Amino acid sequence: MMDDLLAKFLPQFLAHTRTRVATAIASTAQRDRAAVAKTINELHTVAGEAGLLGLTDVFPLVRDCEQKAKRLRETSAESDVEVLLAALHHLEQVIEGVATPGQPRDDRATPAR
Repeated sequence: MMDDLLAKFLPQFLAHTRTRVATAIASTAQRDRAAVAKTINELHTVAGEAGLLGLTDVFPLVRDCEQKAKRLRETSAESDVEVLLAALHHLEQVIEGVATPGQPRDDRATPAR
């Protein structure tokens, strides 16, 4: 049942998530408080969708990025911008790993079985 759900919705998840993560990276790079709020919203959406699809390697990474974005919203510190951008780029790589089966397991997220 979960495999059917994943097969049906994974392509759509990947397409939307690529856009959301790219938006989060661009918003964070703007170093604007309003843009950080958009980043938090985008990440919250991705986390919910990853959770629904059982993407157990993606979900905690997205939540971690979301927490880093919330910290940035409070501090506006350049160091927090850099930490969040690094985490978002890592998330971007993991998402591409989900889209490209056959990579080593450590480099891609795997759905729960």
